[in-house]
Amino acid sequence: MNVAVKILEKKALKKLGKDKTNTNSENPYNEKVPIYKGNKIVKWKTQERPIPAGLSQNDAKILRKVRKRAYRWDMGFRCCCLNVRFGWSAIIGLLPVIGDAIDLLMALSLIKKAAKVDGGLPKRLYGMMFTNIMLDFAIGFIPLLGDFADVFFRANTRNAWLLDAYLTEKAKALQAGVVQDPETGSIVQIPEELLVTEGNRDVETGVAPATASTMQGPAPVTPAAVTASRPVRNVPTTPQNPPGAPVRKLTPPRAPIGGGLPGRQITPQKQDPRDNRARR
Repeated sequence: MNVAVKILEKKALKKLGKDKTNTNSENPYNEKVPIYKGNKIVKWKTQERPIPAGLSQNDAKILRKVRKRAYRWDMGFRCCCLNVRFGWSAIIGLLPVIGDAIDLLMALSLIKKAAKVDGGLPKRLYGMMFTNIMLDFAIGFIPLLGDFADVFFRANTRNAWLLDAYLTEKAKALQAGVVQDPETGSIVQIPEELLVTEGNRDVETGVAPATASTMQGPAPVTPAAVTASRPVRNVPTTPQNPPGAPVRKLTPPRAPIGGGLPGRQITPQKQDPRDNRARR
């Protein structure tokens, strides 16, 4: 566990230096995407930064919240005169003593939220986040100049980028199935604390690694396994005459006499001779 987390921590810090990310000025929540018309850029569109594919639902949810809070607290507003962005952290910090204390509690709550990722945060990254908060708290005690410097230091934005870099490298390791040290080339298996189950994977952006079962496709369903939704009635079938037996002909029913119901025969009644004697 410690070896894998240290390798991910090292790769995260290397990623921040390689990408030259301005952790105190670049927006951690939104990004600008160019819109092309032909081969030319027509305009730029602002949209939410995508979540690294392969993270669990818990890690993806925490990363979204940390990004959004850091953006609101450090870069939620823009000054029309100086073209400088600031947030609620700078506004609250203007209050004497109480404002700095509230700002400190807000920053600590952000670290507490980030530490709830699967497996926790590496000790070095956790220490760097805490150091950023202490520096921001110390700068805020300087009258006037400290409040102005607090606008540009942006401890919450720095901590959001540290968490982003760590979870990005963690997502790559989860997709690969192993953690590889870039310096020594040693390969370490991902510990169970960092593994993502299928039910806990982020469905919206997560991509499950290919396995033998998923590559072969779903198992075929046999007809015996399929159960009928409704019971099948026994329909009587007409018996067939065996070969060589005489064919029986059915005679049609006689027509009714006197106009009765179809299929019913009415026989005429015999006349009583005594009726004739009475008439005479």
